[in-house]
Amino acid sequence: MGDSQVLNDLNESPENSSTPRARARQHGAKHREFSASRLQARERARQRVQRAIEEERERAREEAESRRAAVANRAIDPAEQSQQTAQAVIDTELGEHGTSRQLAEAKSASLAEAQLVEESENNHLHSAEVEDEERPAWLSPLRAEVADYVVPNVPADTLQGARDRLASRWFALKGFEGAAAAAKQYSAAAAAAASPCPVVAIFSLAGGVGKSSLAATLARTLSARGERILLVETAPHGMLPFFFGARDQRPGELRTFAPPQEASDAPVKLIALDPESLSAESDGPDPLTTEISRCAQNTGRIIVDIATASTAVARRVLRMAPMLLVPLAPDMNSVVNAGFIDSVFHRTGDGRMNSSEVYYVLNQFDPSLPLHLDVREVLRERLGDRLLPFALRRAPAVSEALAEGMTVLDYAPASPVAEDFDSLASWIRTRSAPAGAAPRGMRWVEK
Repeated sequence: MGDSQVLNDLNESPENSSTPRARARQHGAKHREFSASRLQARERARQRVQRAIEEERERAREEAESRRAAVANRAIDPAEQSQQTAQAVIDTELGEHGTSRQLAEAKSASLAEAQLVEESENNHLHSAEVEDEERPAWLSPLRAEVADYVVPNVPADTLQGARDRLASRWFALKGFEGAAAAAKQYSAAAAAAASPCPVVAIFSLAGGVGKSSLAATLARTLSARGERILLVETAPHGMLPFFFGARDQRPGELRTFAPPQEASDAPVKLIALDPESLSAESDGPDPLTTEISRCAQNTGRIIVDIATASTAVARRVLRMAPMLLVPLAPDMNSVVNAGFIDSVFHRTGDGRMNSSEVYYVLNQFDPSLPLHLDVREVLRERLGDRLLPFALRRAPAVSEALAEGMTVLDYAPASPVAEDFDSLASWIRTRSAPAGAAPRGMRWVEK
């Protein structure tokens, strides 16, 4: 049969073509039925694939278990751990549902994804370094002064660790020697609680940081808690009397401002002293501190508003062993002045004051401003825990209250800034109890 005949047969329309068996007879060939053989071949291929899947699944499970055991038994690099964990998860999941080829492709994709994650982390660290390099010059150098965070050592869960934990916590479980030492410690604490009137001195190198409003509002907030406050102003013509409804200034006169009749708050005493007229002699007590102590009779706490940038007056007040509180505005000036204030009060030399007893509070803070947030972060890095963990928010109510002859605690008692001053008063009370307050948490000691 010629090629033309075959082409004609192939080009026949469906209507003219015969069945496969008749066509085979027409071309002199024997028709074979391939349906059964094809089914058998397909079944054999399916069984081979199924066996391969089972073997691959078992192998993936064994590898995943071995990787998990290796990760649990030894410490490895975080990037390597994430890569191995991702590969083990993919091996387990795809081993149950895929073929060998799918498993290989999934492994490659998982390894590539782990590599991308590692590169992304490296890029993130690099971008953070670049961002730190691009920060303003007055922000960047301060980061080098911050030490790396050290994770505290936790006592092991052993017999000795349990003993250390109990001995460091519970008084009655310390034994006789530990109890004697603790008794001395609590005796010293009780003596400190019974010491003379505690002093809070408020100081700043620059004006406009809210020092006077801080002193007046703090005194008012503590009086609301029942403390008898003596408020001392070392500028003879200051503004403190106007926060309590006064209409004039009376330097050198001890004044008492009482709350409204329906209020149960304690009254506030106030005096404005002139440090120059009370000049210190070479020998003997300082007239300034002597006058403050005289006016502080029957009071529970003294708050001294030191004149702005008057380091000489501040050193004289330091003889009363105060807690120094420095308000800072969230600006460049405060960042520069913080280091200078530390150096000034660290060089006193009398042994009763050092930089660790100087605390800073961020005043007029607005969390919606990026500059305020950046300055707070820089101050945290430089000052550490000497920067108070809360800030006094900026609020027009503070200035409006002074125009009304009152503090913001009376003008807007429900405002957020009033809550900030309440937090400040609570923090100060945790640092030192007022004079005459009954000590709490003190045990009796055998004489």
